[in-house]
Amino acid sequence: MPRIAIAPYVVVVAGLATLPAAYAKPDQGPAPFSTIGVIRYGMNDSAIGKLMFLSSGQPADRILSVCKDGDLCEVSGTTRGEEIAKVAKAVRVGRFGDPAAPLRWVYSHYRDDKGSFWLEDDDLEALFTPRMAALVVKTRRAAEILEEETAEPSWIGSQDWLIRDLKIDAQDQGPGRAVGTMTYRNMIEQNPKPHTTRFDMVLTDAGWRIDEVRTQPDPGEKPPRPLKTGSEVMKQQIAEGEQAKRDKAAKANASGSLCSFGEGAIFTCSAKGRQFSICTSGQTHELPHQWIEYRAGTPDKLELVHRSTKVGGPGSFYGAYELYPKGEVSYVRFSRDGYDYTAFSDENSRPQRSGVLVRKDGRSVARIMCSGGKDDAMPKDAAKMPSNMILAVPFDADQLE
Repeated sequence: MPRIAIAPYVVVVAGLATLPAAYAKPDQGPAPFSTIGVIRYGMNDSAIGKLMFLSSGQPADRILSVCKDGDLCEVSGTTRGEEIAKVAKAVRVGRFGDPAAPLRWVYSHYRDDKGSFWLEDDDLEALFTPRMAALVVKTRRAAEILEEETAEPSWIGSQDWLIRDLKIDAQDQGPGRAVGTMTYRNMIEQNPKPHTTRFDMVLTDAGWRIDEVRTQPDPGEKPPRPLKTGSEVMKQQIAEGEQAKRDKAAKANASGSLCSFGEGAIFTCSAKGRQFSICTSGQTHELPHQWIEYRAGTPDKLELVHRSTKVGGPGSFYGAYELYPKGEVSYVRFSRDGYDYTAFSDENSRPQRSGVLVRKDGRSVARIMCSGGKDDAMPKDAAKMPSNMILAVPFDADQLE
């Protein structure tokens, strides 16, 4: 039977830690932010990175006074949710006119023991060649599948640092090509030695871009590491991600899940040749989700599909959890066309059970008990749901009668 199995997922990249929200939260008021991205202007709404702002008002006035549509820009201020509320500073990043310029700009974000640097997928070509940007995007998706840190090039090759003696230069390698070199010492190390990274630089119509990253072995390292380019490291992770994708797809097919690969499976069980699944727009760790959907039938023919894209509205999903002496009991429910549907997992009963209950006007019209399923991510905490599309409600044992 399906088991309750969910844990928060933390991604750490280039000194940034992101913990996705696992359940709907009230507005917590303005929060400080600092972001880098390409400006995307619209008649009503505009955006930089993952943040949006109205195309008229204080944020737009400050940003658009220095940055135009398509410009790479750095903006700081306060946000309310995903919307920029106020801009304190906006700076346009100019065209990289020499091969060392992109490197000087990146490493200007690291000072002493502080700093971070990140570009969203759609903005990577502001720094990398299209070839390199495509690899970074693919390795990020592979890291999500593998649930591990991305293998994209690291600007600082350690979790803790105190940078000293930072030097950046570039050597011409012929028309439109150069090799950039970055060297620094990490004073946190017992015997700080120079760390060197080399970058293949290419001149494009938009300016100089990074086409390859080559991290040099540390002096005296024994045994010496085989030298791999950034492309080779990313391709290895991408291949591992593709294999994991195939393995997960095979497992999903074997379990009878109606959720497609890349979607999250909150609940899946089977009964009398039919499957019942609750799926989300992304895997369970890829929050926030854009939608949640209940499916019943077979992979060849779905008999019922119910999707919700809002929390707390008509037809939306609700979840609850309770811990009993012999195990956990949880359920996710929704209403549609006058019928109430409840998918549940009960580990307190003997034997344990799971299934789907259907009611109309408070009376039971169907009680589907499952004969098998797969490990899923039903609620396991009264305050946290496995998707932001599920609203936590008080546990009601009558829902399972």
